[in-house]
Amino acid sequence: MSNNTKSEIIEMLNKYPEFRNKLYCRGFLLTDAQPDEQAYPFYGQWQKKELQHGRVLLVHSAQKFYCKQGGGRELLLVGHAYDPFEMEWDENKILDRLFSEWEKDEKALLSAVNKLTGIFTFFWSDGDNICFLGDTTCEQSCYYTVQDGHIYVTTHSCLAEDFLDLTKDPYIAELVKYRFYPLLGNLLPGDLSKFKELKRVIPNHFVRIQNGNITVSRHFSPQDSRLSLQEVVSQSAQIMHNNMELIAKKWDKPAISLTGGCDSKTTLAAAHGLYDKFVYFSYISNESEEVDAEAAHNIAQKLGLEHKIYTIPENDGEVENFECIARILNRNFGEIGDSKRNDVRKRAFFADTSDFGVEVKSWASEIGRAEYIKRFNGRTKFGNSPTARKCTTLYKFFLHNRKLVKETDRVFAEFIEKYYDNTSENAVPWWEWFYWEYYQGAIGLKITGEHKYSFDITVPYNNRILLSIMLSAPLEDRIKDLIHIGIRNSLDPRIDDTGISVTNLKHTQNRARAENIYYTLHSKFPF
Repeated sequence: MSNNTKSEIIEMLNKYPEFRNKLYCRGFLLTDAQPDEQAYPFYGQWQKKELQHGRVLLVHSAQKFYCKQGGGRELLLVGHAYDPFEMEWDENKILDRLFSEWEKDEKALLSAVNKLTGIFTFFWSDGDNICFLGDTTCEQSCYYTVQDGHIYVTTHSCLAEDFLDLTKDPYIAELVKYRFYPLLGNLLPGDLSKFKELKRVIPNHFVRIQNGNITVSRHFSPQDSRLSLQEVVSQSAQIMHNNMELIAKKWDKPAISLTGGCDSKTTLAAAHGLYDKFVYFSYISNESEEVDAEAAHNIAQKLGLEHKIYTIPENDGEVENFECIARILNRNFGEIGDSKRNDVRKRAFFADTSDFGVEVKSWASEIGRAEYIKRFNGRTKFGNSPTARKCTTLYKFFLHNRKLVKETDRVFAEFIEKYYDNTSENAVPWWEWFYWEYYQGAIGLKITGEHKYSFDITVPYNNRILLSIMLSAPLEDRIKDLIHIGIRNSLDPRIDDTGISVTNLKHTQNRARAENIYYTLHSKFPF
């Protein structure tokens, strides 16, 4: 189903015009070219904003953006943001403060941006100089290129393809056909898209484009400090609770999607004192989700909260225009692998829901939970510095096709050189950096390309300061999830008192052992 051509998508949307507004849903395009907003892929349904210096912003009708201009300078935020330190949820007021910080210098501006929670892309420009960065984990994906002297920055890689004659990377074409590629998710290595000229913004880095030249610079590193577990729990709980309070002010009917897992239960605890401001739901589209939904329902009942379970259709034939929706999702995702059938049914089921205004998801929390150590059966030693082969091994299972391994090694060698400064003091081990900046950044496309088809998403964990604080806790405490347990016990101990807990069915001990053996062997293979 992947690799729909532009002409095929146009033909399909001519047949089903009611789906035109689902293509690149909640996306944007910033460019200094002059795209026709009445033609494909916008069909006159996107918002248009004339920017300074001949640039234009086109934004999907369901997406929001905010702009502040003055003295030849311009700030632009596409998406949403809120500040748990200043307790501000109005983006216009946030931009006013950021503009004031920018008057000091760029470093002060970036320091203020790093305090924000949300899912957004942030731009600042003065004259021909334009810079941009993503939210904490780039849950809102962002791709960029300069072609024929024109800038293109967009949430969706195929949206850039719609305007440009981009070169499809034969390595990517071979990779996505590899039989084990779908394992661990449809993710591309490094900062790649399926087009050679188009790169993806990496978390904690900003891109500067000036006179057609592109540079990438780091703007944030986890704090170089070690805090006690009590300090981490106290600070993290306060930030999480502040975020939930701001979410409750910002949206009508915000909904927490609940499971019986560690991250979800901690989000729920962070809403203590605000429970009446939220609605609560789970969904069932496969067997593993049924276990989660039942656990979530039981927890909610113990707390006296109303909780709704949505049952997703089991068969594709129960979803009207299923194949059309699947093709749009694949296009939105960048044509780098087919969406799972149950995920397509899920997106179709929730399309244009009016039951809630935003879904509160618990992603990014795993950054503070020593995820790789758990995945690899308790392994705590990955070496003092990254190598291309180690990154390739963390990325995918390659049991054969050594040509793909060598090509992926090349990609990650370039990634390490571009994004990882091994000469500076690093507050966290390289594999923690890799999980945050590569893996979490790559799976952000899941929200941009799939989840936002149905409704807007916010992630209260998606804050740089919060995740940095969590990474400051003693490693053994993070392995045992003592941060999250501590947050729950400090905010609403009734949640853990229920005794209800669900572990990820994919992360069995046998699988962890197998993955650890694979890592040990594959990371050392000389070929």
